[in-house]
Amino acid sequence: MWRSGSEGYIDHMNAHLLTEALKLSPGDRLQLIEALWETLSEEDIPVTGEERALLDARLADLDANPGDQSPWLEVRARLQQRPR
Repeated sequence: MWRSGSEGYIDHMNAHLLTEALKLSPGDRLQLIEALWETLSEEDIPVTGEERALLDARLADLDANPGDQSPWLEVRARLQQRPR
């Protein structure tokens, strides 16, 4: 089972929070994830120089070729049609 790197009270608290979160429906867990994500600043999310370069390249490609992108529903439909 999931376990934080801390011990004692913090570990117990985190285990309790996780146990309670796992009782939520998948939709409610996604909403909780979104709510927690919204509390993070850019500084809270570590991004390496290599990851930053990749993100910058993808954003530049999006700006240069806006018509080359596919909506998620279309991508998912294509993936579902592929043989497994």
